Amino acid sequence: MPRTKMTRHQLKEQDEITTSLHKFTDIAVAQKKEITIGLAAVAVLVIAFFGWSYYTSSRNARAQMQLSQAINIFNNTANIKSDKERYEKTIAEAQKVYDQYRSLPIASIAQYYIALSQEGLGDRAKAVQNLQEVAGRGDASVKAVAQFALGALYKKSGEIQKAIDIYKQLYDSGGYSKAAVAYELATLYEKNNQVDQATNLYQRLVSDFPDSPFRQNADDALKRLGVTAPPPKPS
Repeated sequence: MPRTKMTRHQLKEQDEITTSLHKFTDIAVAQKKEITIGLAAVAVLVIAFFGWSYYTSSRNARAQMQLSQAINIFNNTANIKSDKERYEKTIAEAQKVYDQYRSLPIASIAQYYIALSQEGLGDRAKAVQNLQEVAGRGDASVKAVAQFALGALYKKSGEIQKAIDIYKQLYDSGGYSKAAVAYELATLYEKNNQVDQATNLYQRLVSDFPDSPFRQNADDALKRLGVTAPPPKPS
Protein backbone atom coordinates (compact mmCIF):
# COMPACT_ATOMS: atom_id res chain seq x y z
CA MET A 1 0.00 0.00 0.00
CA PRO A 2 1.77 3.23 -1.09
CA ARG A 3 2.13 5.98 1.44
CA THR A 4 0.66 9.40 0.80
CA LYS A 5 2.65 12.44 1.85
CA MET A 6 0.75 14.59 4.33
CA THR A 7 -0.36 17.98 3.05
CA ARG A 8 0.47 21.19 4.90
CA HIS A 9 -3.14 21.34 6.05
CA GLN A 10 -3.01 17.81 7.49
CA LEU A 11 0.22 18.61 9.28
CA LYS A 12 -1.43 21.68 10.78
CA GLU A 13 -4.36 19.54 11.93
CA GLN A 14 -2.06 17.09 13.66
CA ASP A 15 -0.14 19.91 15.32
CA GLU A 16 -3.45 21.25 16.66
CA ILE A 17 -4.31 17.77 17.95
CA THR A 18 -1.04 17.64 19.85
CA THR A 19 -1.46 21.17 21.16
CA SER A 20 -4.94 20.44 22.49
CA LEU A 21 -3.45 17.90 24.90
CA HIS A 22 -0.64 20.06 26.28
CA LYS A 23 -2.77 21.10 29.26
CA PHE A 24 -2.54 17.62 30.80
CA THR A 25 0.88 17.84 32.51
CA ASP A 26 4.31 19.38 32.21
CA ILE A 27 5.56 15.86 31.56
CA ALA A 28 3.40 15.66 28.46
CA VAL A 29 4.79 18.97 27.23
CA ALA A 30 8.34 17.73 27.72
CA GLN A 31 7.64 14.49 25.88
CA LYS A 32 6.18 16.35 22.92
CA LYS A 33 9.68 17.51 22.00
CA GLU A 34 10.76 13.91 21.58
CA ILE A 35 7.96 12.58 19.39
CA THR A 36 6.81 13.01 15.82
CA ILE A 37 3.82 15.28 15.31
CA GLY A 38 1.00 13.11 14.09
CA LEU A 39 -1.69 10.77 15.26
CA ALA A 40 0.86 8.74 17.22
CA ALA A 41 1.74 11.88 19.19
CA VAL A 42 -1.81 12.10 20.48
CA ALA A 43 -1.67 8.74 22.20
CA VAL A 44 1.84 9.30 23.56
CA LEU A 45 0.74 12.48 25.28
CA VAL A 46 -2.38 10.90 26.71
CA ILE A 47 -0.33 7.93 27.94
CA ALA A 48 1.98 10.37 29.74
CA PHE A 49 -1.04 11.76 31.53
CA PHE A 50 -2.43 8.38 32.51
CA GLY A 51 1.00 7.14 33.53
CA TRP A 52 1.40 10.15 35.82
CA SER A 53 -2.09 9.87 37.28
CA TYR A 54 -1.86 6.14 38.00
CA TYR A 55 1.87 5.64 38.48
CA THR A 56 1.32 3.73 41.72
CA SER A 57 -0.47 0.96 39.91
CA SER A 58 1.69 -1.78 38.46
CA ARG A 59 -1.26 -2.86 36.36
CA ASN A 60 -1.38 0.53 34.71
CA ALA A 61 2.37 0.38 34.18
CA ARG A 62 2.03 -2.95 32.38
CA ALA A 63 -0.84 -1.60 30.30
CA GLN A 64 1.18 1.46 29.35
CA MET A 65 4.14 -0.68 28.33
CA GLN A 66 1.99 -2.92 26.14
CA LEU A 67 0.26 0.01 24.50
CA SER A 68 3.62 1.64 23.84
CA GLN A 69 4.54 -1.43 21.82
CA ALA A 70 1.42 -0.97 19.68
CA ILE A 71 2.22 2.71 19.20
CA ASN A 72 5.79 1.94 18.20
CA ILE A 73 4.53 -0.51 15.58
CA PHE A 74 2.01 2.00 14.23
CA ASN A 75 4.72 4.62 13.89
CA ASN A 76 7.47 2.32 12.63
CA THR A 77 7.43 3.26 8.97
CA ALA A 78 11.20 2.89 8.74
CA ASN A 79 11.40 -0.84 9.51
CA ILE A 80 7.94 -2.03 8.49
CA LYS A 81 7.78 -1.20 4.81
CA SER A 82 4.25 -2.51 4.21
CA ASP A 83 1.47 -0.35 5.61
CA LYS A 84 -0.83 -3.37 5.60
CA GLU A 85 1.57 -5.31 7.82
CA ARG A 86 2.05 -2.31 10.11
CA TYR A 87 -1.67 -1.77 10.57
CA GLU A 88 -2.37 -5.45 11.13
CA LYS A 89 0.37 -5.73 13.75
CA THR A 90 -0.87 -2.57 15.45
CA ILE A 91 -4.38 -3.97 15.68
CA ALA A 92 -3.07 -7.24 17.15
CA GLU A 93 -1.06 -5.47 19.87
CA ALA A 94 -3.67 -2.82 20.66
CA GLN A 95 -6.38 -5.46 20.85
CA LYS A 96 -4.40 -7.29 23.55
CA VAL A 97 -4.30 -4.10 25.60
CA TYR A 98 -8.00 -3.49 25.09
CA ASP A 99 -8.94 -7.05 26.05
CA GLN A 100 -6.71 -7.24 29.13
CA TYR A 101 -7.24 -3.72 30.48
CA ARG A 102 -10.73 -2.86 29.34
CA SER A 103 -11.62 -1.36 32.72
CA LEU A 104 -8.73 1.13 32.59
CA PRO A 105 -8.82 4.52 30.81
CA ILE A 106 -5.87 3.47 28.67
CA ALA A 107 -8.13 0.97 26.88
CA SER A 108 -9.78 3.89 25.09
CA ILE A 109 -6.44 4.84 23.56
CA ALA A 110 -5.89 1.25 22.46
CA GLN A 111 -9.30 1.24 20.81
CA TYR A 112 -8.51 4.57 19.16
CA TYR A 113 -5.40 3.03 17.62
CA ILE A 114 -7.36 0.02 16.48
CA ALA A 115 -9.73 2.39 14.68
CA LEU A 116 -6.90 4.29 12.99
CA SER A 117 -5.39 1.03 11.76
CA GLN A 118 -8.73 -0.29 10.54
CA GLU A 119 -9.23 2.90 8.55
CA GLY A 120 -5.75 2.45 7.12
CA LEU A 121 -6.71 -1.05 6.00
CA GLY A 122 -9.86 0.25 4.36
CA ASP A 123 -12.29 -1.17 6.92
CA ARG A 124 -14.17 2.07 7.38
CA ALA A 125 -17.24 0.54 9.06
CA LYS A 126 -15.23 -0.93 11.94
CA ALA A 127 -13.13 2.23 12.24
CA VAL A 128 -16.26 4.35 12.58
CA GLN A 129 -17.76 1.94 15.13
CA ASN A 130 -14.65 2.00 17.31
CA LEU A 131 -14.28 5.77 17.15
CA GLN A 132 -17.94 6.15 18.08
CA GLU A 133 -17.41 3.92 21.10
CA VAL A 134 -14.33 5.85 22.22
CA ALA A 135 -16.19 9.13 21.77
CA GLY A 136 -19.06 7.74 23.82
CA ARG A 137 -17.17 6.53 26.84
CA GLY A 138 -13.59 7.79 26.80
CA ASP A 139 -11.87 10.36 28.98
CA ALA A 140 -12.99 13.86 27.99
CA SER A 141 -9.83 14.69 26.05
CA VAL A 142 -9.57 11.26 24.41
CA LYS A 143 -13.25 11.59 23.51
CA ALA A 144 -12.55 14.90 21.79
CA VAL A 145 -9.67 13.43 19.77
CA ALA A 146 -11.90 10.52 18.72
CA GLN A 147 -14.66 12.91 17.66
CA PHE A 148 -12.21 14.91 15.56
CA ALA A 149 -10.96 11.72 13.88
CA LEU A 150 -14.55 10.56 13.32
CA GLY A 151 -15.40 13.87 11.66
CA ALA A 152 -12.37 13.43 9.40
CA LEU A 153 -13.58 9.97 8.35
CA TYR A 154 -17.02 11.30 7.49
CA LYS A 155 -15.45 14.15 5.54
CA LYS A 156 -13.18 11.76 3.65
CA SER A 157 -16.11 9.57 2.63
CA GLY A 158 -18.18 12.54 1.47
CA GLU A 159 -20.71 12.40 4.33
CA ILE A 160 -20.59 16.15 4.73
CA GLN A 161 -23.62 16.62 7.01
CA LYS A 162 -22.42 13.94 9.42
CA ALA A 163 -19.00 15.58 9.54
CA ILE A 164 -20.62 18.98 10.16
CA ASP A 165 -22.71 17.56 13.00
CA ILE A 166 -19.66 16.02 14.70
CA TYR A 167 -17.51 19.13 14.39
CA LYS A 168 -20.40 21.36 15.51
CA GLN A 169 -20.78 19.31 18.69
CA LEU A 170 -17.04 19.50 19.26
CA TYR A 171 -16.94 23.23 18.65
CA ASP A 172 -19.84 23.90 21.02
CA SER A 173 -18.45 21.64 23.76
CA GLY A 174 -15.14 23.48 23.86
CA GLY A 175 -13.32 20.22 24.48
CA TYR A 176 -10.95 20.60 21.55
CA SER A 177 -8.85 23.22 19.76
CA LYS A 178 -11.40 25.83 18.68
CA ALA A 179 -9.23 26.97 15.78
CA ALA A 180 -8.83 23.48 14.30
CA VAL A 181 -12.52 22.66 14.61
CA ALA A 182 -13.60 26.08 13.33
CA TYR A 183 -11.49 25.66 10.23
CA GLU A 184 -12.83 22.17 9.53
CA LEU A 185 -16.39 23.41 9.99
CA ALA A 186 -15.80 26.40 7.75
CA THR A 187 -14.40 24.29 4.91
CA LEU A 188 -17.31 21.86 5.20
CA TYR A 189 -19.88 24.66 5.19
CA GLU A 190 -18.23 26.16 2.13
CA LYS A 191 -18.23 22.80 0.38
CA ASN A 192 -21.90 22.40 1.31
CA ASN A 193 -22.72 25.82 -0.18
CA GLN A 194 -23.55 27.25 3.25
CA VAL A 195 -21.57 30.38 2.52
CA ASP A 196 -22.84 32.53 5.41
CA GLN A 197 -21.85 29.94 8.00
CA ALA A 198 -18.49 29.41 6.34
CA THR A 199 -17.79 33.14 6.18
CA ASN A 200 -18.68 33.59 9.83
CA LEU A 201 -16.23 30.90 10.95
CA TYR A 202 -13.43 32.09 8.66
CA GLN A 203 -13.87 35.58 10.11
CA ARG A 204 -13.76 34.20 13.65
CA LEU A 205 -10.52 32.42 12.85
CA VAL A 206 -8.95 35.66 11.69
CA SER A 207 -10.26 37.82 14.55
CA ASP A 208 -10.21 35.37 17.47
CA PHE A 209 -7.23 33.15 16.58
CA PRO A 210 -4.76 35.38 14.73
CA ASP A 211 -1.82 33.19 15.73
CA SER A 212 -3.44 29.94 14.65
CA PRO A 213 -1.72 27.89 11.92
CA PHE A 214 -5.07 28.08 10.09
CA ARG A 215 -5.07 31.88 9.97
CA GLN A 216 -3.57 32.15 6.48
CA ASN A 217 -5.98 29.53 5.14
CA ALA A 218 -8.88 31.55 6.56
CA ASP A 219 -7.55 34.77 4.99
CA ASP A 220 -7.28 33.03 1.62
CA ALA A 221 -10.79 31.62 1.95
CA LEU A 222 -12.28 35.04 2.71
CA LYS A 223 -10.56 36.49 -0.35
CA ARG A 224 -11.95 33.62 -2.40
CA LEU A 225 -15.43 34.40 -1.11
CA GLY A 226 -15.02 38.13 -1.76
CA VAL A 227 -15.20 39.07 1.92
CA THR A 228 -12.93 41.47 3.76
CA ALA A 229 -11.05 39.92 6.64
CA PRO A 230 -11.75 41.53 10.03
CA PRO A 231 -8.91 42.90 12.17
CA PRO A 232 -7.64 40.63 14.97
CA LYS A 233 -9.21 41.30 18.36
CA PRO A 234 -6.90 43.13 20.75
CA SER A 235 -5.18 40.74 23.15
